[in-house]
Formats: sequence, structure tokens, C-alpha cells
Amino acid sequence: MSDKLNFNEITKAPAPTWSWLRLNRAPLAADVAAAVPTMRVSGADGAEIAFDADTFARYEKDFFASAQTDTSADAKDLLSRFDAETLAVTAKGTVSRPVAVHHVAADGTSSAAKHIVRAEEGAEITVLVDYASAADAGGFQAVRTLLHAKARAKIHLVKVQLLGAGFTQVDGTVALAEEGAEIRVTQVALGGLRAFIDTSCTLAGFQSKCGSDTAYYCRGGQTLDMNYAVLHRGARTDTQMSVRGVVDGTATKIYRGTIDFRRGCAGATGSEQEETLLLSPNAVNKSIPVMLCDEEDVSGSHGATIGRLGADELFYMQSRGISEEAAKAMMSRAKIAGIARRIPDPALVAEIEAFLDRADADKTRALCSYPHRKN
Repeated sequence: MSDKLNFNEITKAPAPTWSWLRLNRAPLAADVAAAVPTMRVSGADGAEIAFDADTFARYEKDFFASAQTDTSADAKDLLSRFDAETLAVTAKGTVSRPVAVHHVAADGTSSAAKHIVRAEEGAEITVLVDYASAADAGGFQAVRTLLHAKARAKIHLVKVQLLGAGFTQVDGTVALAEEGAEIRVTQVALGGLRAFIDTSCTLAGFQSKCGSDTAYYCRGGQTLDMNYAVLHRGARTDTQMSVRGVVDGTATKIYRGTIDFRRGCAGATGSEQEETLLLSPNAVNKSIPVMLCDEEDVSGSHGATIGRLGADELFYMQSRGISEEAAKAMMSRAKIAGIARRIPDPALVAEIEAFLDRADADKTRALCSYPHRKN
């Protein structure tokens, strides 16, 4: 039995801009089936793991009592449509090995999951979440992850999306950092037909920090919609956001990045940087870096670099026997490798490399089969 989803704003910008740009929100329409299990957890030495919905609901209530932030109402409603799998991970000290959460989806299926990662005072934990399927598979997936770093705690969340060419995914992350806490989010988005990434963080405590690094390769007819927002409430808080990737073919990539300095966050600092490489004249890139300020004593910066491979760069590589397509592939991988090297799991990095190998091979076959004009 299937159901039809129709949402007006599965992701939305914290502060609206000109409506004619059509970038304030992202709608979602999809046909979905009943959710099937996809989650498997490994490497949980030193962390407390719970799968029951009651434990998750209790931790979620505690989280939102302090967070005062969330993704859009539509995103919350989306998960309520499914019998979602739940996972609660708690660190009470330093967890030496990363906790790995695997989601392996089958063709033609729908799945939904909710995670919450809690780091108690002074604790440290790394959680790796990866999504995978067969290369030609399609389906629907919705995931929501909550991160709660208490005083002086550290959380590093890694998300790697390697879904098949027909998947639609909605992936939300909501984070809260208390006094002296640090949250880092590393994301690599390569697969799927349509992908929506919505990541928000509240820096509530004094000297809390948020770091976000994202890499993507948007190609063919893919659509990638990214929405990032960091809310500064505590004094002397710090944000560092970096997004870099490649848009090729007839793909569409949208990026909204917002740093919001609220009254009371004196001494706060924030920076967001975006680097986009366009490899096709038919590719579409839309970027909105935004800075909001309600506090005088803050320092913020943002910038975006969007461009194509220059003629000088191509000439240099071709003069050394590197074809234009090989040069583009090398530059594309460089964008992703800079972020992937931050992932503390060689096996997961190898999966990213293998995915890119297949993508390059598919593109080469497509170019070779293209009917060239005869002279």
C-alpha cells in the first residue's frame, strides 16, 4: 500500500529573502510505501545504546526543553507518517571507537529513522551514519538526528549518503551545544535523485562551538537542496561552516547558509565559506549565504566562490597528457577528498572512492555512446 506525501516546506530558510527567487523553502512531493527496517549498529564499545521508542521519546523531550530550535514543522510531520526506527546513543566518558550506524535500503522501499546522540559532561563521541543501496535502486528515505552536547562535551557526527540513482532522501540534523561544548558535523552527499539536507545548531552555552563541513557531487539530473543554520545564543560562541562540491550535467544544487547572532552572544564569531565547481553549461547553482545580527559585539564573515575550470588550468593538464574529462574528474575528487579525509574510518572513505569510481565510469560510457556529428 502506498501513500502520497505533499509538503510545502520540507526545508526552509530561517529568514525569508525575495520570494521571486523561489529559494525560501523546498517543497516535497513523493509516493511512499510502508517503512521497512534498514538500520544496523556496530562498534558501540563504551557507549550506551537503546533502540526502544520510549527511551528515545524521553531523551527527545529533554533535548527540546533546552534546544529552542528545530527543523520545519513539515519535517517533523514527515517522520510522524512512518513507523520510524529509533536509536539513542549516550556517551558518559570518552568513547574510543566510533559508533557506526548503517542504513542499507532495498529497491522500491521506503524507510524512516530517528537518532539521538547524547554526550554527558566532558564526554567525547564520534558517530558515523551511512546510507547505501544498489546503484540503480530507487525508493524513499527520511532520517532525523538530534545531537545534545552537554558542558565541555564533544560530538563528531559523520553522514555519508551513497544511495541509488532513483532515491529521494530527506535528512535532518538538529544540534544543541551547552557551555564549552563542541559539535562537528561532516557530511558527504553523492547519491540519490533528490536529496534534502537540513542541518541546524543552537550554540546555547558560553564558548560553545559548531563546525560543519560538507562535500557533494551533484550530477546528471540530480537535485540537491541544502539548508544550514547556526543560532548563536551564548557569549563567545563560534561557528565555522564549509561547503564545497561539484555540479555537473543538468543537475540543480541549492544552498542556504545562515549564521544568526542573537542578543546576548557578545564576542561570538562565525564564518561560512562555499566553493562550487560548475562542469556543465546546463548545471544550475543557487546559493544564499545569510548573516543575521541582533548583537553589536560579534564578528562574522561569509563568501562564495562559484566558477568553472579555467582555460589555463585545462591547457596545463592537457599539455601533460591529461584529457579534459580526466582533468574534470581530478578536480571533482579534490573537492570531495578534502572533506572525506576528516572521516575517521578508512573503510567508509574507501566506499566513497568506489562510488566516485562508478560515477566516473558511468559518465565515460555516456560520453562514448553519444552520437558525434560526422564531418
